[in-house]
Amino acid sequence: MPDTPAPTPDGPDESSAPPAPAQPAGTVADPVAEPDAEPVADPGVDPSVDLDVEQPPVPSEVELERLAEPATVRHAPRFGAFLVAGGIVGIVVGVGLALVTGEDSPIASTGGGFLPFLDGQGAVRTVLGVTGAVVGVALGGLLAVLADRRSVRASRR
Repeated sequence: MPDTPAPTPDGPDESSAPPAPAQPAGTVADPVAEPDAEPVADPGVDPSVDLDVEQPPVPSEVELERLAEPATVRHAPRFGAFLVAGGIVGIVVGVGLALVTGEDSPIASTGGGFLPFLDGQGAVRTVLGVTGAVVGVALGGLLAVLADRRSVRASRR
């Protein structure tokens, strides 16, 4: 039997493996457990900043009243919101008007357009939708200007 070699293990040789680390890689060393370990600085505190700096004195109420100026707040409208809202309302009204007119309306054509959505009732919906959007944007802009003028008058009071 001396001619048969000894079986080799399937895994790596455990005697040549490096020793396992004493603590997981993501943890911080405990300074109490290791007395000769260097203390770790707190990352939230900047050591170059002196925390004992004197703050200027807080002014009295009399001095604040003497120095204070009344502030005015003007609540101006956002023109873009008025324009977008007017355009959306105009499209909805235009397409709704086109749907109400129906297929038998005299304003609906029988076709002949070079784009398929411009044939028949599609042409009416498209034209009324675009027209409604343009009119809606114009009315939204007018309302924004009126609201802006009103806010200027209110801020002058």
